[in-house]
Amino acid sequence: MRISTSWAQQLSVNAMLNQQAKVSDTQMQLSTGLKNLTPADDPIAAKKVLDFQQYIDKTTQYQENVDVAKSRNGLEGSVLTNSRDSLLRARDLAVQALNEGVLKQEDKTAIAEEIKQIQSHMLALANTQDANGEYIFSGALSKTSTFDSAYTFTGSQVQRELQIAPDRRIADGDLGYTVFENIPTASAAPPATRNIFATLGAFVDALEGTVTPYHGTINEALADLDSTLERVGEAEARVGARLRALDDQANQNESYLISMQTTLSEVKDLDYAEAISRFEMDSAILQASQQSFSKVQQLSLFNYF
Repeated sequence: MRISTSWAQQLSVNAMLNQQAKVSDTQMQLSTGLKNLTPADDPIAAKKVLDFQQYIDKTTQYQENVDVAKSRNGLEGSVLTNSRDSLLRARDLAVQALNEGVLKQEDKTAIAEEIKQIQSHMLALANTQDANGEYIFSGALSKTSTFDSAYTFTGSQVQRELQIAPDRRIADGDLGYTVFENIPTASAAPPATRNIFATLGAFVDALEGTVTPYHGTINEALADLDSTLERVGEAEARVGARLRALDDQANQNESYLISMQTTLSEVKDLDYAEAISRFEMDSAILQASQQSFSKVQQLSLFNYF
């Protein structure tokens, strides 16, 4: 079969263009580090990349939630420790106040002033805010203070939770209602519960002589302080349990991320050693085809006459 000179030249040009496109594609792969430049190169691999990236993004968000929960629970743990120290000091003062026979009025006044300071300090602790300005004991109403200046509970009784795994949620702290507000009281008068601020206020009133009986009121305050200390201790135990759980989940999420990122890399990332070898081979083929085409172009029957 005869092939015209122009057709032969066109075949050679097409072959060089195809080879040049292969070289260009490999060069683009090397510059981007991607195995497939467009979804059309490998639709199945492109779908896998999207799926893996979604899994990684979700798990990354879970890790961020873990960090938030750890930060808030860690802050709560510090607040609870401080609260316990203040309550223990108030308890010591209550025991001291029961020795009425050796106390002078100025002693009672001094104790009352210190209890007032503890009351103010406890209010500040109960209204602790995190780095985002959210009240850690207000539950779902995190932008609202847990207690107002009149010591009235203004937070939520709905606990806020964060998603830390596909099927796992965890509380980001305890409710102020549980820790500071709804405390069973030893007082015979209703209601059956009162907050720690009312307990400290009754203590001050007894010291200042505005309520009676003196010893009965102090003993009630002492019992209520013990109840509050028990609540604080329970909250500390819950915080410790949550922090351990968060550490475990963070490790699981990290392992999952590493596995997913490794698999994603296998699907998406370029094998540089193979690509460089292919680039050099394709470049050599292109160069050889260009040189041969140039030599063929110089051939003519007139060279033999």
